[in-house]
Amino acid sequence: MDTSEEMSERIDHAERVQGVLQTFGWIVTAVGVAGALVFIGFWIVGYLNAEQAVSLILGTTLATILSGASVYGAGVNVGLGAARLALQLEAARPSRLAADESRGA
Repeated sequence: MDTSEEMSERIDHAERVQGVLQTFGWIVTAVGVAGALVFIGFWIVGYLNAEQAVSLILGTTLATILSGASVYGAGVNVGLGAARLALQLEAARPSRLAADESRGA
């Protein structure tokens, strides 16, 4: 089994991954919003008819914004897992110290 130091390193890594995933989620969402705005602009200028514009805007919105939300949610999930692991590690430390003291270590 992993030592508590290795587990602490995994928790730190998971927290960094959480930040990266959440940042990436926001970036993907922003790109989706920007894409939708560009298609709205093309529609207003007249490069796209209503049917083309609506399908492009909905497609862009659904694909990118929902992807961004999914990545963001994955980051939150990783962070929650790291927090649970940290709590379990903290809860196990006093019992390990007591067991070591009873053995005379």
